Amino acid sequence: MTSTKPYSIAKRTVWEAYQQVKANRGAAGIDDETIAMFEQDLSKNLYKLWNRMSSGSYFPPPVKQVEIPKAKGGTRKLGIPTVSDRVAQTVVKLLIEPILDPMFHPDSYGYRPGRSAKQAIAVTRQRCWQYDWVVEFDIKAAFDQIDHGLLLKAVRTHIREDWILMYIERWLTAPFEAADGEQLLRERGTPQGGVVSPILMNLFMHYAFDWWIQRTYPQYPFARYADDAVVHCRSLKQAEEVMQSIALRLAECGLTMHPEKSKIVYCKDSNRTASYQHVQFTFLGFTFRPRKALSKQRRIFTSFLPAASDDALKRMRQAVRGWRLNRQTHVTLRDLAKLYNPMIQGWWNYYGAFYQTAMHNIFQHIDRTLARWAGRKYKALSGRRRRSAEWLRKMQDAYPALFHHWRVIGAKVG
Repeated sequence: MTSTKPYSIAKRTVWEAYQQVKANRGAAGIDDETIAMFEQDLSKNLYKLWNRMSSGSYFPPPVKQVEIPKAKGGTRKLGIPTVSDRVAQTVVKLLIEPILDPMFHPDSYGYRPGRSAKQAIAVTRQRCWQYDWVVEFDIKAAFDQIDHGLLLKAVRTHIREDWILMYIERWLTAPFEAADGEQLLRERGTPQGGVVSPILMNLFMHYAFDWWIQRTYPQYPFARYADDAVVHCRSLKQAEEVMQSIALRLAECGLTMHPEKSKIVYCKDSNRTASYQHVQFTFLGFTFRPRKALSKQRRIFTSFLPAASDDALKRMRQAVRGWRLNRQTHVTLRDLAKLYNPMIQGWWNYYGAFYQTAMHNIFQHIDRTLARWAGRKYKALSGRRRRSAEWLRKMQDAYPALFHHWRVIGAKVG
């Protein structure tokens, strides 16, 4: 039977898109509809979405604007689409990703299948040993500043389906809706929080930076994760030239290099003993700087290495305080382990991948917090910090796999 719809969109694709949205969970949009509510009439909702997309009559609703605090003050604006709109965006993502992703640069690591921030850290660590200098730069409000005209030009270069181009343009111009109900028109940017935004950001940055620097400075390797990137150079003079060129290139594309988050760094180690102003930088939650290391001959030397940044460790301590264990004396130690092990394991899986000793302090902090919890829970330990610490040590000896950090490093209570 021939479809009378002007655009051919497979119902199976809509179903697969919904499955991805469900797996990713996420908050409700401006209509306050949750995934559970969307599922109450799932067949009808998915059919209605398919019908509108196939006929060209789908118009995305406004995007719910929420502000989340940044680690170093200020807020970041996120755009939360409705559940239905997230499904629609995922339909398009499923179709354009196999076309766009293979052409992206291998050193673009953000929001890509099979690539991760840890891979970016690993390759950057290796190159810091090979190159003396790093240009570290961050783009100011990158998602908010993307030029729609340049982005759509890039999209049209690779995507031929009229309906995909039409819907991408509609998503780019869908207004934000603030908490007070005011609608804010958008002439630039792609909402951070939208499903298609990351791949559109990568496409824009592919031409604005990746392709450009590979052609202009092929001898200087880089790693980029969304709007955060590093470039490796042989000399200070080269680094200064590259940094200036990058700033000019970004400006040509309507973007601004962040003045406070961009600098030239000397990769100081035992073989590089000169002194310069900047000898450390932070990339994707890891601070690269000179650190003590042990050679294969068991000799201590200085290497330029990544470890969990102070800001990352501070956020972990804030999260532990947020557990409010002093209010949970009605539960058991095993209950606490079950509740917080997923978070501890997540921290270890990411930040424990490099220079693991940097994680010891946070794990000792967790254990001191657990010891104080024990002092509140058990009268015999009340007000006796040393006894509480001894009790927790006994628990660790008896159940070494109870907490995830006990399993991986066996940190004792400090």
